[in-house]
Amino acid sequence: MSESTTWSARHGRHTVAVTWFRGRLTWTALSGGVQVTPPAPLHLRTGDGRDLLSGVAYVSDAARDVAEEYELVVGKRVGRHTVDHHERSVRFACADGGEVTVVLRAAPDGVALRFVLHGLDGATVTGGDVALRFPAAAPVWPLTYTPWYETTRFSSTLDALEPGDYGFPFLAELGDDTFALVTEADLDGRYGGSLARYAGGGGLTVTLANDVVLSGDAVATPWRVLILGDLATVVASHLVDDLAPPAPAGPPPWARPGRAAWSWWSDFYSGAQLSKQLRMLDYAAERGWEYVLVDCGWDGVWMPELVAAASERGVGVFVWVVWDHLATPEQRAKLAEWASWGVAGVKVDFMESEAQERYRWYDEVIAECARVGLMINFHGSVIPRGWARTYPHVMSYEAVRGAEYYVFYSEPLTPEHNTIVPFTRNVVGSADYTPVTFSAAARLTTEAHELALAVVLESGLLNFADDVDEYAKRPIAEAAIERVRAHWDETRLLAGRPGEYVVLARRSGDEWIVGALSALAEPKAVTLDLGLLGAGDFTATIITDDDADRLTQEVRPASGTVDVTLRPNGGAVVLLAPSGHTRGPAAEPRPTVTVAEPIVRGVPGEPVEIEAVVSGAEPHLVVPPGWDAPRPLRPGAWTVTVPADTEPGHVAVLAVHAGDPLGARRSTLAHVRVVSPLGADPASLVALTPLAAANGSGPVERDMSNGEGNPADGRPMSVAGTHHPEGLGVCAPSDVTWVIDGAPARLTASVGVDDESPAGATATCSVVGDGRVLTTVELTAGDPARELDVDLAGVTRLRLVVRSPDGAEPAHVDWIDPHVRPLN
Repeated sequence: MSESTTWSARHGRHTVAVTWFRGRLTWTALSGGVQVTPPAPLHLRTGDGRDLLSGVAYVSDAARDVAEEYELVVGKRVGRHTVDHHERSVRFACADGGEVTVVLRAAPDGVALRFVLHGLDGATVTGGDVALRFPAAAPVWPLTYTPWYETTRFSSTLDALEPGDYGFPFLAELGDDTFALVTEADLDGRYGGSLARYAGGGGLTVTLANDVVLSGDAVATPWRVLILGDLATVVASHLVDDLAPPAPAGPPPWARPGRAAWSWWSDFYSGAQLSKQLRMLDYAAERGWEYVLVDCGWDGVWMPELVAAASERGVGVFVWVVWDHLATPEQRAKLAEWASWGVAGVKVDFMESEAQERYRWYDEVIAECARVGLMINFHGSVIPRGWARTYPHVMSYEAVRGAEYYVFYSEPLTPEHNTIVPFTRNVVGSADYTPVTFSAAARLTTEAHELALAVVLESGLLNFADDVDEYAKRPIAEAAIERVRAHWDETRLLAGRPGEYVVLARRSGDEWIVGALSALAEPKAVTLDLGLLGAGDFTATIITDDDADRLTQEVRPASGTVDVTLRPNGGAVVLLAPSGHTRGPAAEPRPTVTVAEPIVRGVPGEPVEIEAVVSGAEPHLVVPPGWDAPRPLRPGAWTVTVPADTEPGHVAVLAVHAGDPLGARRSTLAHVRVVSPLGADPASLVALTPLAAANGSGPVERDMSNGEGNPADGRPMSVAGTHHPEGLGVCAPSDVTWVIDGAPARLTASVGVDDESPAGATATCSVVGDGRVLTTVELTAGDPARELDVDLAGVTRLRLVVRSPDGAEPAHVDWIDPHVRPLN
């Protein structure tokens, strides 16, 4: 080999090359024969001070064409995708053992580079690897790095940018209408995430956020990706997905994007209230939305009821969970249980790390959700790295500064930020911004800008953030949102510049929806060339702002062009349907299912019979994880054995589906609760699963006071200054029900108003058996706890009920050490 040798991969205008010179490696990328980044060094440093790419010796090289096809169910262009890349791999021997293969890819919309590390098991990789050199005065649109990617995106030039760490995707303008979007692809728990470290002078280095320990004989780093071209090419690119591995078995039929009603933004503690989630369900079903997302505070006692009610109306339910509640295999068993109820997906929150260990956690959770049939929405998360292709049941990620910042920090979202996101973050995958917050008090945007966010920002789970009453008050918005989708057949950038304005057109079927956002201080006139969207005439519904920041609309025939004026910080939505277009056929009738007995007593180790009447679809019985498969008796009837190790008083939820639970169409379902007997030993109500629970603020708390509206936010129970370690903390009005045996027994407990209640707060506390009040006590804050000893002979439904006077501040009440004690 000569003193200097270069290897390259080329596709059309784009070339990526690596050069060996006296044992050192540099790389460069070119577009149209012009250097995108001049030759820059490659490094792979280890924790013991080695640079694996220093002193390397050539071993071999090979070239190949990459021709693949894959299907996307989520994103800006769903359906069939074709990969047409050219690849060259160059293998080098490291000076002190091991080998490194540099893999180059050239594509129609950019280039990529990665390393495959051989024979380096146990080595620690640290620091930066791929350097880039852009013109010092290049315009850029970065965000300050955090591992959850929620800082504000802004406009700058490289020479004005402070040295520091910036998150991907990192967009730079190179001149001649050429832009480079720097990011990563194909990342999992075998490696870790990186950032863009800027040291000044136009130099960026792709740098690991945390050290990585190599495991195995061949470990591939993520692709270092440059999407190249004009802004329309960048926005339309699927290069990050193209570089990712295929899904093991293709997209599952139950992975379905959709719009969701979400109450947390407008009513912080509403996730703990079944009544409020049923209200969201009503709205979602009436408007044809696909999902309800229930955030923090939800209770497994009533969640099956919500899921069943939603299934009757063709709506799915997503449930929220903190990532570290799924940190172990034992904790992740909850996913299978939720799936067995009929839950459609999970929103997992607060991962907030790029470390290799956290990516291994992602691998495990994604795999388990795929196994049990749950979709995923990641919040507090990293950016997508091609997972739309590899994991098609991952619907969306946050990794964007979105509407929750109005709630947490009372900070407005800048229109500049909103107009940068479509050119950066949203290019690489779904972004759960949670848009359309008309009622945000601090917003700087107009109402049409807010509405257009639902079109301009794509998310496979499109969570509308505002109170549904705010949409109902704006019929123009309500009707437009019905036509917005959470996935698109095609996306085109019509006009715009990051930080100034953006005009995007998205197609669903034969309808187009154009969304426009402005961050300009002056009105912006925009002309839409409808010829770019296909031949023929359209009926255009043009929604803009009037002078009072209210939505206004015009409906008229349109062909050729449509002129729209964006107000300062304003927006517009243009709905385009071909002339003579009619909406799709009416929805088919839903299958029905009715269970014969919604509550069944089940003795551990013995069979029980489950029976239901199902019409319109094939019946299926889904049992909880750990149960043996049911044995069919006849259509709609099964026997199933209660596991022998079931604890006394346990409530198991079984789901009878009318239709395939994991089919392409959401099934209708009903639940049967199998309750095991309490037996002869005293049973603590704290340990037992209730049959039903309603609570005035947040969930019913165990062994702590009620606190506020979040789970586990109470304090040690205290009544009249006396602390109590065991019991149930509730807030009026509260009503909790258990199934008990009906045998001779007594309830023993104490009850008092917790000291966290307002001074003078009062409560009426009742013990109710099978609808009959067995005892009632009146309590006032500061009173000592009252002891109870109540006869439960013959009772099968035991309720503990708390009420406060109408209009009074609700009391927090502690049911202290409540036990059902059988009389032998």
